[in-house]
Amino acid sequence: MSIISSINHPYWSPLGAAAKATRNGLQISQAAVAQHTGLTVRQYAALESGFIPPDVADGLGRMSLSRLDEALGWDDGTARTHVEKAMTAAMFPTTVASTLPVDGETLTNLDRSTYPQAAWRRLGKAIQASRMSFNMSRGALGYGVQSTSKSILRIEEGRVYGDPRTAPPGDYQSERYVLKRLALLEMALEWEMGQAAQILEGQNRASVSPAA
Repeated sequence: MSIISSINHPYWSPLGAAAKATRNGLQISQAAVAQHTGLTVRQYAALESGFIPPDVADGLGRMSLSRLDEALGWDDGTARTHVEKAMTAAMFPTTVASTLPVDGETLTNLDRSTYPQAAWRRLGKAIQASRMSFNMSRGALGYGVQSTSKSILRIEEGRVYGDPRTAPPGDYQSERYVLKRLALLEMALEWEMGQAAQILEGQNRASVSPAA
């Protein structure tokens, strides 16, 4: 079974799209921006495309965002703002958007069970079917959701626990852990935004295909 070499990376994609639009407007080459930022042309091209192989993601993580601001004529801090907003949006699904923390406060509303085990099993089957349609390994999907292949296996089997009295030790099987990754799952599997929540709620049982 093949493993995809890169996936749509939720943290870098918005920054890449903004950088591409600005660069095209300035009519400068990818090579020129790459040189200024200390990236290779391959790394910068991947940033603009949004499809980031693991080794490129490592390189981007070491990039000076202020150098990208300089290369594109952005105000200082613009690139970092793009990344921080994308990270926040990716880590919190739309179903809990109205309960995002204020000034760094914790999400206490996710400490209790939100969905029954049958709902998590339903979502797990949908995730597995969609992943296999892409010939994608659990390891590749795990990378996409900032987790591991073992976590994907647990999710696909519906082994997600919302009640702290019944959950096993470790946060990796908790509902809180998985809910924060629903948006990442949707992006990696090319689902519509909010589709995972619809499946959990039994509103989208038939449609598990990628977004058009």
